[in-house]
Amino acid sequence: MSPIILVVEDHDELREEVALVLEAESYKVYNAADGRKAIEMLQKGGWRPDLIVSDIAMPHMDGYEFFTAVHSDTVLRAIPFIFLTARGTRHDERVGRQLGVDDYLVKPFDPEDLLIAIQNKLKRVEEFRLNAISELDEARRTMVQLLSHELRTPLTYVTGGFSLLAEKLDNTLTPDAAI
Repeated sequence: MSPIILVVEDHDELREEVALVLEAESYKVYNAADGRKAIEMLQKGGWRPDLIVSDIAMPHMDGYEFFTAVHSDTVLRAIPFIFLTARGTRHDERVGRQLGVDDYLVKPFDPEDLLIAIQNKLKRVEEFRLNAISELDEARRTMVQLLSHELRTPLTYVTGGFSLLAEKLDNTLTPDAAI
């Protein structure tokens, strides 16, 4: 299935251009004109984006507020988030990075740079996912081994007791046992 990308941008033409570039690369794209509409879409959803690209300067809910809202939701927190904005000063970029945004691209931008940033973020998420699955599988194997050992230990005593009982019964029932 194609990765889903949510593009949040208040300029209609730019939002459509970004969507076209992403769709040409076989991404499924959802659009919102501002952070508030994007939050509404995410809450109504039935879908969850694999990555979010958002402007900062937007009406109703700016990119910072939108990022904070997404990041405060435990279900959405792990979604990679890229700011695509005209705010290109070092201070603006520092503020975005301090918030915890995964990448920061300044307009005007080269579509290839956006695609590379998206591909790298999605690849990294997949690596984390595969690593987590591997660690979970290893934890399960360890747990099964421990439980198996712990369940066998009492059975050792039981089977040992049965062996002693069987030997004693055998000695009592055989005619040579009295001699």
